[in-house]
Amino acid sequence: MFLALDVNGDGTLSLEEIEVGLRGKANKEQILQLLQAADTDGSGDINYTEFIAATIGANLYMNEAYLRQVFNMFDKDKSGSIDKDEVVALISGEQMQNIVTKEAIEQCIADIDANGDG
Repeated sequence: MFLALDVNGDGTLSLEEIEVGLRGKANKEQILQLLQAADTDGSGDINYTEFIAATIGANLYMNEAYLRQVFNMFDKDKSGSIDKDEVVALISGEQMQNIVTKEAIEQCIADIDANGDG
């Protein structure tokens, strides 16, 4: 991605190069803001290290947000932890009945619940 945006091949991305490279992208403004914030040395250009730091940070944030959303799907009582009943309720729905039994789910939970707190 960096090399594709670096049209003049100087090893840095100017604001113009970034804007041209993002033309037509649905989330152009969001990406542009992220990359502008990545200019940690204040040079006005994004070097490769700054680019990698910005994109890794964005990927980690998106993964964290995704994982939080999935966790919240399980944590129905909003207790901050997922208990056996919540897992069973989510996984043993009608669509899953022919795939996995409640007993199998409970056994899996027992196998991974190292401290036995449920």
